[in-house]
Amino acid sequence: MMRKWAITTAFLLVSSGVWAGTSESMRTCLAEVMEKAGDDVTIGALRSSCREKLNAAEELVTAREPEPEGHESAIARRLDYERQERENPFTILPHRPNYVVFAYNTKDPNTAPYEEAFPDEEFNFDNLETKFQISIKVPLAYDLFGDNGDLYVAYTNRSFWQSFNNDISSPFRDTNHEPEAWLSFTNDWEILGLRNSLNRIGISHQSNGRTDPLSRSWNRVYADFIFEHDDLYFSFKPWWRIPESDENDDNPDITDYMGNFELLGVYKLPRNQTLGLMLRNNLDFSGGENRGAVQVDYSFPISGNLRGYLQWFNGYGESLIDYDAKVNSLGAGIQISDWL
Repeated sequence: MMRKWAITTAFLLVSSGVWAGTSESMRTCLAEVMEKAGDDVTIGALRSSCREKLNAAEELVTAREPEPEGHESAIARRLDYERQERENPFTILPHRPNYVVFAYNTKDPNTAPYEEAFPDEEFNFDNLETKFQISIKVPLAYDLFGDNGDLYVAYTNRSFWQSFNNDISSPFRDTNHEPEAWLSFTNDWEILGLRNSLNRIGISHQSNGRTDPLSRSWNRVYADFIFEHDDLYFSFKPWWRIPESDENDDNPDITDYMGNFELLGVYKLPRNQTLGLMLRNNLDFSGGENRGAVQVDYSFPISGNLRGYLQWFNGYGESLIDYDAKVNSLGAGIQISDWL
């Protein structure tokens, strides 16, 4: 009797047009509840019951399967992290990558500066040495221009250590110090499909802390324009060397080798891997005078903040003592912090 009533009711719903426009899930639910409903249950009550069941099922699916989030900018994530640290009056943040390359293979180490400085001594540098970089920054002030314009200072130490050379007591072949200060401005301009998200203007001093004739140093004013597109991030960093007097200039031709700009590209790969590329060039294409450098590096997670790290460098200016000597080197080690 009940099944006959359900069939009859369904026929009446179809014929009266009430069923028209009803979703497949609603029709299925109505057919099921009709078989169990009593004779005194109205059509409106049946539809209300089905609507509640379908809404509950939809909420359950939504809770179990959230919609995929959009692409998250690594620059935005880095800036958010730094903003969260504003409340700490003793904030020290990573600046450039921090790493140790344990087996750094430098082909034909440059001994000319040392032989010139100490002609009576013999310098037998190993091809293998340890290179490490420590780079930190400290925010001094935020929002100097309305809600934009943050002031930072930073220090970067890059050292080249003959750690495997016991014959000459494992000395540091060169250590470069670079203090700098800059103003940072967030931005949101679109240029040729690229988003200019950050711009900086700053001043930098770089030296190796030696006395003559091994002293190397220079001062620069620079700008840094940072762009992004999906998982690709790159910066264009031109600079102008602050002139020095002839008697105080340790390396008057340094821009002939280091150039006047640097291009840096960072590509964020799946599973938190990072591929980096650095290019420098003096843009002098006259006979035999074009010089520059390229560095390619790759990092991947190991555990926590510890990352594996590979680095290849070819060209001029890897260290200040070698700014005018071409270097080709390859190394592997660990990285503690990346660019992004």
